[in-house]
Amino acid sequence: MIVTTAQKTQKSFPSGFNLEKNYPDPFKEKTMINITLPSRSKLTVIITNSYGKVVDKIISYEHEAGTYTLQFIAEKLPRGTYFCHVVSDRYSDTKEMELIK
Repeated sequence: MIVTTAQKTQKSFPSGFNLEKNYPDPFKEKTMINITLPSRSKLTVIITNSYGKVVDKIISYEHEAGTYTLQFIAEKLPRGTYFCHVVSDRYSDTKEMELIK
């Protein structure tokens, strides 16, 4: 089972959409992902492996404007390259992540 959490970390109003590179990267069991939304929108975060198979759908619901930190725990996944796909009403981005064991 893959466990994830999300929490709003900044209360100011951001100027634009941003998906930051996860940290740490490479990671062993867990990594943090920061996402900034400039306005209220539905947010979907999907993690896929290098073959495009979905291994986790972290969140998929409305969020207020702000910066959010998600914790992705991948202790049961094999080492390899994974991709974090973020899609909102108006924006999308993808970042590569490296899981090591």
